Amino acid sequence: MARCPDLAAPQRASWLALPPEPWKNGGGVTRTLAADPDGRWRLSIADIERDGPYSRFPGYDRVSVVLSGEGVTLQGEGVLVVLRPREPAPFGGDDGLQSTLIGGPVRVLNLFVRRGEAVASVTCAGVAAGQCDVGGLPGAMAGRAVTQLIVAADAGGAGGQGSFPGELESGEYLLWRGVRAPDTHPLPATPAAGFAVILTIAVSAASPG
Repeated sequence: MARCPDLAAPQRASWLALPPEPWKNGGGVTRTLAADPDGRWRLSIADIERDGPYSRFPGYDRVSVVLSGEGVTLQGEGVLVVLRPREPAPFGGDDGLQSTLIGGPVRVLNLFVRRGEAVASVTCAGVAAGQCDVGGLPGAMAGRAVTQLIVAADAGGAGGQGSFPGELESGEYLLWRGVRAPDTHPLPATPAAGFAVILTIAVSAASPG
């Protein structure tokens, strides 16, 4: 599993080049882009090949974004979550859920945030748009240690995502860390011609992750 390095400058990498981690039930694979060493958050991309149980993560809030494919329905006792293409979908990790693919295999970005120990903002920008916040910490995000990422989501497309920081190609991501200043957007705006998922994850400044 990848860990979040101590970055003074942005790091550019390909998430398609990361080693896939097969699921125990054989239903898919996961690539971990970055993770907090203390387990307070993790960001990964999963390829889901067939219907099956969705792993439980008690105590965590989740956000999923379908990067390719038609979507996934997650259903449990009294719970129904629909993951639609290129829309951030927040839900709790406590429930046991069964996944049903809508129209075939999907690729899904997944963020896990431990409730009460980290907070995150997830924005879909470009040809689709949407934003949500998950997790929670006392006080505001300003002044806290943050990890910031932008994930170019059009994997397998022809050519780059023009005007992304560092001219990201399809399947690449940019990762860096810093301190969130008041009233500042973490990353430059994404052009309408492309699609990206923008994430800002904050933890306690006294114990950066």
